[in-house]
Amino acid sequence: MTAVRIPGRIGLLAAAVFALAACGQNEEAAQPPAASGPQIVSAPPPADALPGCAQIAAAVGDLVAGLDPVDEAGTRQESPDGHGLSCAWRAADDGAALGVIILVDREPLTAQDMQRAGMYVEDPRVASLGGFIAIPDGLLDGNAPLGPVGPQVIVGPVTVTVAGNGRGRADSVTLDQAVDGAVAVHRLMR
Repeated sequence: MTAVRIPGRIGLLAAAVFALAACGQNEEAAQPPAASGPQIVSAPPPADALPGCAQIAAAVGDLVAGLDPVDEAGTRQESPDGHGLSCAWRAADDGAALGVIILVDREPLTAQDMQRAGMYVEDPRVASLGGFIAIPDGLLDGNAPLGPVGPQVIVGPVTVTVAGNGRGRADSVTLDQAVDGAVAVHRLMR
């Protein structure tokens, strides 16, 4: 892991999280629908092949049920290091907000990078895709509430993160639900 790559990557994620927080949005918790398809990523999806926010909403299911999209098209990012898409949903009545961020890295972080950084977690849901979870301190308490920096589900060059603002109905979303949602989005891209 290089100090140069992580800040750029975190910068893209931070920009998406700040956009989510600025909207004052969050979401309601629920299990994502079951998905099928190939389990291992063979090549990263190009920028124009990333799913749209409506497809992502369908994949994460109840996590965004009853929330309104902030921008139907989402926000696309392009940099020399990769590309990505951020989608956000909110509830005007209780201030809840949820975001899903997809990042595709040209030089992806590896399990070894995250182990050295103390952010690596093995999880059978993600291992079945050939990936792992990156989370601060390398500790994943699945029952803990989701916050503005959710667990990163990394499969090859593709990272999917679900984040929330902890307001309104979003305060009941757990890290396990965030991981399930991220896995559903990964499966959507297979």
